[in-house]
Amino acid sequence: MKKIFIIFFSLILFFSFIKAENLIVKKRVFYINSYHSGLYWSDGIEKSIKDTLLKSKIPLEFKRVEMDSKRNNNEAYKIKIAQKIKNQIENFKPDVIIASDDNAFKYVILPYFKNSTIPIIFCGINGTIKKYDQLPNNITGMEEVQLIPQLIDTLKKYAKGTRIGTLDDDSFSVKIQNQFFEKQLNQKITKRHATTIEEWEKNFIYLQNNVDILLLGNSGALVNWDKNKEKLKAFVKKETKIPSAAWDITLNNFALLIFANKPEEQGKWVANTALRVLKGENIKNIPIVVNKKANIYINTTLAKKLNIVFPFELIDNAVLVK
Repeated sequence: MKKIFIIFFSLILFFSFIKAENLIVKKRVFYINSYHSGLYWSDGIEKSIKDTLLKSKIPLEFKRVEMDSKRNNNEAYKIKIAQKIKNQIENFKPDVIIASDDNAFKYVILPYFKNSTIPIIFCGINGTIKKYDQLPNNITGMEEVQLIPQLIDTLKKYAKGTRIGTLDDDSFSVKIQNQFFEKQLNQKITKRHATTIEEWEKNFIYLQNNVDILLLGNSGALVNWDKNKEKLKAFVKKETKIPSAAWDITLNNFALLIFANKPEEQGKWVANTALRVLKGENIKNIPIVVNKKANIYINTTLAKKLNIVFPFELIDNAVLVK
């Protein structure tokens, strides 16, 4: 009899626990990744978002989607995937939306949720959010700025002139970013975009002979980019004639000097801001900020080829790449 009572009592406790669990109202966070898994930048942002949210004591339900708009740069595709994500958001009914990078903001947030009551937090917007005109009070975020003036100031003493060129893929974010670079530097830039490895190599050689400093953007969207990295490494070593710079760690085999933005800085900030909003803070009181952190990388193979010796204080704070 005693055994039966214990079993009966245990069952009551068990079902009471289940009922209590069901009564807990979880806050819902919807995350839009403009790009795709496997991309260094996107992966760093998403991991830091998840890690930060998991540490919170707030009961959360997290949903994430990928636009995959770097590998699929067609306008019709981006509009179609944005409409699909819009429907997912409406079905999920989030308490806050996190949007990473320009395409998520341009194709999902602006047309469908700009004037909604849902708090929206962005990151990875290249340059300035002001390019999207006046925003309502339900939106804040972290703008993504590359330390281009600092890179140019460091390299110009090793360059033969002041002409600057850029080589990137053909994505929307890159084009907006390059316009921002021109405003930062207050000069026109020779811009080249590639959609294939062959175009990238052709443009690389052209820029070596027509500018004095080369800025290399991430070209991971190019077909077979990863498969050709070793080949491209040898190509760059052979063809490099001028100082080059980048802001993406994945280009440390192709650029002389890198001031790499930290995707984790973006992810942690938006996640912590989302938690602040979920705890009751009014989003209109949270100002838009810019990223400030970077890691320094120096490609010693390219430095040796160009006969460049950087100051000791720069070397001491850098990761040296062969």
